[in-house]
Amino acid sequence: MNNKKSHLQLFLMFIVVFAILVILVQGNNYFGKDYFESNSFDSEAEQFAYNVARYEINPLTKEDFAEVLTVTKDDIAHYRTYYGSLAQQIQNIKDQYAEDINNAQDEDVLQALKSERDAKIEDVQKNFEDDAYVSEKIKALKEQVVNEILADNKRNHQAFFAENKQFAYELHDDKYDLTFKKNDVKAASVFKKTISNNDLGTHEESINLYEYEQIGFLDKTYTIEKDFSTITGSVTIPKSMLSKTHFGNDLRAFTITKYIYYSIIIAGIVSFILLVKVFNSRPETLFDRENSLRDVLNRLPMDIASVLVLFVVYLTLMLMSSMTHIGQSIGYYFQGENYFNVVENMINLAVVYGMFVLSVYIIVWTWARFKRFKSVEKLWENMFLSKLVKVCIELFENRSMGIQSLILLMVIFLGGFGFAVFVMSGTFEVFLFYMFLFVVFFIPALYIFLRRIGYLNRIMKHTDDMAHGRLTDNLKVKGKSPLAKHAENLNGLREGVRTSLNEQAKSERLKTELITNVSHDLRTPLTSIITYTDLLKNPDITEEERQKYIEILDAKSGRLKTLIEDLFEVSKMASGNIEISKQRIDLVQLLQQAVGEHEEEFATSNLDLRVAISEQPIYAYVDGQKWWRVIDNLIVNARKYSLEGTRVYVNLKVNNGNAELTVKNVAKYELNEDAGELIERFKRADTSRHTEGSGLGLAIAQSIVDLHGGQLDIAVDGDLFKVTVFVRAEK
Repeated sequence: MNNKKSHLQLFLMFIVVFAILVILVQGNNYFGKDYFESNSFDSEAEQFAYNVARYEINPLTKEDFAEVLTVTKDDIAHYRTYYGSLAQQIQNIKDQYAEDINNAQDEDVLQALKSERDAKIEDVQKNFEDDAYVSEKIKALKEQVVNEILADNKRNHQAFFAENKQFAYELHDDKYDLTFKKNDVKAASVFKKTISNNDLGTHEESINLYEYEQIGFLDKTYTIEKDFSTITGSVTIPKSMLSKTHFGNDLRAFTITKYIYYSIIIAGIVSFILLVKVFNSRPETLFDRENSLRDVLNRLPMDIASVLVLFVVYLTLMLMSSMTHIGQSIGYYFQGENYFNVVENMINLAVVYGMFVLSVYIIVWTWARFKRFKSVEKLWENMFLSKLVKVCIELFENRSMGIQSLILLMVIFLGGFGFAVFVMSGTFEVFLFYMFLFVVFFIPALYIFLRRIGYLNRIMKHTDDMAHGRLTDNLKVKGKSPLAKHAENLNGLREGVRTSLNEQAKSERLKTELITNVSHDLRTPLTSIITYTDLLKNPDITEEERQKYIEILDAKSGRLKTLIEDLFEVSKMASGNIEISKQRIDLVQLLQQAVGEHEEEFATSNLDLRVAISEQPIYAYVDGQKWWRVIDNLIVNARKYSLEGTRVYVNLKVNNGNAELTVKNVAKYELNEDAGELIERFKRADTSRHTEGSGLGLAIAQSIVDLHGGQLDIAVDGDLFKVTVFVRAEK
């Protein structure tokens, strides 16, 4: 039911719109007027008066062609050299007669040909010698053309009055006080047109002798102006003449057409009332339906969809406007004219109605879609214009790239446009000019464009290789263009990726070593604990052995505890899950205490400890306990891994506002490791791991220094091992 209702509503809407278009397009010609009041007939009557003035009141005469018949020096020069110079013309004449003269068998024929040739040569020579002679020839040719124009005008005059016998007129030329009349304008008439001053205006006759089939005329246009502004009077159509003309038939066709249009308007009014009173439902309820066409429209950006809707609506209105002439066709059809084809017009109406239905649906669909946007921002995001603006902004983010791209596009566009102009003109001069522009501008621009595209393709190929892990050779950086800058950045990125891969491989290796070292360092004391625990279970051991085993278990347990505590501590520091309490500490005093605790151990280990400490206090805001751990770890590390009989140097001084602690020693073991790797957890210079320790000393020291915003550097020079710690000193 709703489907039938919507079709009926569409049909009524079509009638309403069609009636409105009839009013707009045809109303000025038909509504409230009869045939003789219509604009078309009024203009026809005025055109009749205009032609009467042109052909009878103020016709063209030979006197009007005075300027045309005047022979100027330019006319003479142009006529004289029309076929070239004197020598060229004489040679052309001789060439024309040469073959006939050579083939002539009869003497009389031969003499006639020579005489004719010589006469033409003499005429040409006289053209170049005597201006008056040439002037007379040109004037004769011009008079011939003028006579032809006047004869054509006279024939047009006769044909005009023969075709317009139905008119009566009485026209007066105020300028010359002359009256021209035909038939009785005072007799009963069906039409009367009054001509006032300036109604007919002026008439310009343009003449170009170059267009006539004569030789030697300049390509020049002459204008002959006739003033009809002083002509007044009236033009009528007597009733007695109506039946003898085509106007009677036109009058009846006009009347039928007018009533057809009145009927269409009445139908439009009735349809509008029905739409308002009966079909008062909102358009969305009848036409807001889902289908494939709507899906396509909804996928388009909002502004593109709107432009498409406007185009379809405009095309529909134009087609409907063209169909308003159907009333005239029907009117003349009933008067026996074959202007109306029923089948063709029914097909046209069906097409127009289909376009109207499509327009209604897409308008409703677009409006419903528009209302779904809750804000201007959402609407803007759904428009193609916003995407275009975004693309332009992105294009000019690199201004150089944007300007170069714009220039290249303009040159290519103008090159194509220039080719179109050349094809349309087809002249050799345009071809030469286009070839100049093509060679100087278009080819270099095209070469630059293609070279840039090729360079871009190479960059994309290298980028793809990098994305798939294929680190090929560096791109060649050409020039200073944005693409060259991009290639340079890509090369830097490639080096970064290569470094990252190396670091990743190194990290994986260190991770594997960390697991191995942790396993080894934890398993060694744990194995001893298990072994001596089993021995203690033996009831046959002596008390002395039992005491010995317990001492070993105690040492190994302490060792295991230390390892685990150090591991937890370095893990907490690495994760940042540790608090520090900074105070103003004298680093000199702290170092002296640490050195004092280990002096005896250094002596026992046959190591000569050399300490160089500033006599003045060196203060820094540090966590005293944590910083003690840094100093202790560095000193213990030096004691464990220094070669016996060597010296260990410990220095503390102020350098560029920083407290600088340096510990140097000669390593007991060969240092094959990267210096930076010695800071890694569980890394030792003793790769056989025979020494006591967790391998976490330097890692813990590094973490504590980082927490204080300081810096710990390690340097290896052969067997010389050096650790330097920096922290901001306070005055």
